[in-house]
Amino acid sequence: MAPHDGSDESPATVYGFHAVLESLHSQSRPVQRIWILRADGRFFTIVALARERGIPLAIESRERLDRLAGDRHHQGVVAQVAAKEYLEGEELLDSLSLRPVPALLVVLDQIQDPHNLGAIVRSVEAAGGDGIVIPKHRAVGLTGGVAKASAGALEHVSIARVANTGKFLEACQQREIRPVALVPEGVEPYSEVDFTEPVALVFGSEGEGIRPIVLKKCDQRVRIPMFGKMNSLNLSVA
Repeated sequence: MAPHDGSDESPATVYGFHAVLESLHSQSRPVQRIWILRADGRFFTIVALARERGIPLAIESRERLDRLAGDRHHQGVVAQVAAKEYLEGEELLDSLSLRPVPALLVVLDQIQDPHNLGAIVRSVEAAGGDGIVIPKHRAVGLTGGVAKASAGALEHVSIARVANTGKFLEACQQREIRPVALVPEGVEPYSEVDFTEPVALVFGSEGEGIRPIVLKKCDQRVRIPMFGKMNSLNLSVA
């Protein structure tokens, strides 16, 4: 496994009420320190859990929290947690053999927006997906903004990072996991995908879509039917 930034095991910053609370509940990675706007009201549960587990906690001004989070939208709470580890692509695929139901992976080709990635993490967790695959280069990583947008779901979703998305899809095919591209020009609607078989859904970046070199590795191309005047959806909505 690799730490969140791919280079060392430096701590990560998680902010936002639900993201921090789920970090405490899940205990998937140690929470090392918490900074909070106040200790009463909606923050009581976070404060109680921190004190119960002996996690250092400090009351800070909103300006201080802005600096700690690097974002003004922290909802009054910031935590320092151990880095979330990425899986290697093969590790993720190996783990699927233990699943009693057909695999469902989401492969993201060079997604840049932290909010989109966080929202996708939240959707994958809600749908019972087995994991998300992102490239090592030219793509957003697991930032505090991603954790906040996921509303805590990041603690429950496996994330793999791969050097070559096309080769990862070839590895999926070798394991009888069908790569399916979601593209505007898809021949069939997405409802035609057979989810009773293992599937890797492939989504492209916000501006460029799926790169041709990745698209040609997909066995099926499907679309979301659009009945209004717009011909596409925001990536996280799709």
